[in-house]
Amino acid sequence: MKNNNRKKALIIDDDQDLLEMYGLKFLREGFSVEKAKNGAWGLRRIKEEPFDIVLLDMSMPAMNGLEMLKSIEAEKAQREFPKIIALSNTALDSEMAAMRKAGAGRCFIKIKVTPAEVCEEAIKLLNGK
Repeated sequence: MKNNNRKKALIIDDDQDLLEMYGLKFLREGFSVEKAKNGAWGLRRIKEEPFDIVLLDMSMPAMNGLEMLKSIEAEKAQREFPKIIALSNTALDSEMAAMRKAGAGRCFIKIKVTPAEVCEEAIKLLNGK
């Protein structure tokens, strides 16, 4: 039987291993999880179905994370979008600032954070903290 009270997470990354790793952690924490391999597909899914939280890789084919954030921000006045956690491969302050400005609720460098820490931050973000 499906639990309709479960929070829905969408994980968008072109790295299959990261999709699986984050997906498993979020499932274990009680989320329902969907995965997308690029920003264009992820954006389409967000427009089709409501999600509570999105983990968004910044460097992807078909539409990178920053382009996707800007597309979402442009449409926020018309509809509600999920909370977003951006994940980057680089530690550039300029990239982090651009992600925050474009609407990411949290930004992390992939090699400096564990899936457990990202999941914990997702829960805090969803709880308004």
